[in-house]
Amino acid sequence: MKQDTQDERPEIASLKIELRYKNIYLLLLFLLSTVCLFANLWIGDLGLDSAVYATVSRAILRSNDWVVLHYEHCKEYVDFWQHPPLFFWMTALSFKLFGISEFTARFVSASLGVLTILLVYLIGYRASNSYKIGFLSGLVLLTTQPFLDISRKCQLDVPFAFFITLSILFFILAIQKSEKYYILLGISAGLAILTKGLPAVSIIGIVFLFFILKKDFKFFMSAKPFIFLFFIALTLCIWLIPLISAGEVKNFLNTYFIGQIWGKFVGAGSANGINLLGKIYGFFWYIFTLAKLYWPWLPFLILSFYFGFKKLKNRKILWIFILWILIMLFGFSLAETKYYRYLVPLYPAFAVFIGVVLGEMVSEKLFRRIVYFSLILLLILLFATSIFPLYFGKINAPDKTELKKITPYIKSLTENKEHISVYRMSYWGTVADFAFYVDRPINKYDNEASFTLSLVEGSRYGYIRKEEYNNLSEEFKKNYLPVVETENFFLITNIQNYETLIKKIIPIFIY
Repeated sequence: MKQDTQDERPEIASLKIELRYKNIYLLLLFLLSTVCLFANLWIGDLGLDSAVYATVSRAILRSNDWVVLHYEHCKEYVDFWQHPPLFFWMTALSFKLFGISEFTARFVSASLGVLTILLVYLIGYRASNSYKIGFLSGLVLLTTQPFLDISRKCQLDVPFAFFITLSILFFILAIQKSEKYYILLGISAGLAILTKGLPAVSIIGIVFLFFILKKDFKFFMSAKPFIFLFFIALTLCIWLIPLISAGEVKNFLNTYFIGQIWGKFVGAGSANGINLLGKIYGFFWYIFTLAKLYWPWLPFLILSFYFGFKKLKNRKILWIFILWILIMLFGFSLAETKYYRYLVPLYPAFAVFIGVVLGEMVSEKLFRRIVYFSLILLLILLFATSIFPLYFGKINAPDKTELKKITPYIKSLTENKEHISVYRMSYWGTVADFAFYVDRPINKYDNEASFTLSLVEGSRYGYIRKEEYNNLSEEFKKNYLPVVETENFFLITNIQNYETLIKKIIPIFIY
């Protein structure tokens, strides 16, 4: 009996060491990712889509309508059916809890970006039973620059990637531990659909094809697929039942599936071509994009496929990651409209696949050096972000920066919902900026006559580039004077308004 007890002690001690290391590596990844994704997150402007999504999220709080989304100050999308509502609900909650700002607009994406990195660690650990491989998998995603870039924007792609990755984790747990995880798998897949819509259906394809490739047809005769699909449907009811009650299902289906999805599938995009070579290039556009963006990890990904297919016979779990990559990549490649940010849900799959396949080749000595380097990097980042105004991103456009500076003056001079005339500017970019920052609608004009008429009969104020203003007629410049100016823009008004309302103050110049 004593001998048995003594024999068990090393095993228990070993287990404690394993768990302790696992928590340490998870904590290190959490700290590194938090610093990288949250460092000066309040700096910089919101890009076009980000400004739109932030405006739609803010409208939820103002209207208290959580069923039908609204795009404030945009007459084309007063009811916003372009996406399901979950991301906008989360951003609205961020606004409600912490106030409306650029930081809180990005908070959801940054938070879920951090959690996605931790999920990748857990998937790597579950797939290999090794904290080393889990840590290396998480580190690959943490050092994937395009993933970090999108994580710091108010976009749907990282939240979508989070729920896809969460679904994969629950799928692996359902296979390894208990079929009860099919409930959580269904819920997380449903949340992915409520975030991005149709692309999330790829989860169903991954699950079903995995068992087909394994030739495990007993799965389809069991209750597991029904549990999985039932909880997807149950999760979707969170929104669908109120939507049906509001009588808005038809509007959603027409706009989302016919307009948004079908438009993406056949519409004009960055990779379209009118001939056969153009179509071929268009289909492989994401492959070419990865060849440009996915460094330094692209060679490791290629090696992972080479060695991964060799290991498939003995490690069926690798099929999950291969299917994750191929199904989503194929689906996105079929659509005509393509954007590099659509690759975001693939980056966690790449990271896990690289970690699981190649992580075993990393020696313990090299792994310890990687961990020590990560600790040193964390200390450097913590010191740098506390001392210097570092910003892991970029200012999208000087135009937006100047608009933000002039915003308080525009708000003080205009009434709520008062239209502002803009001259020769991109409509979609400008309406998004004005809707979020200035909180006013715009009317866009491209010629002097219509712009002049708007300032006579409609808008009291116009927003115009200085160079455009200088190119207008002397008669126009005589009757429409600058009230506030930045380095490159004027806020102008007609002479009558200038004399009655503005004459008491000196025109303001802002750098």
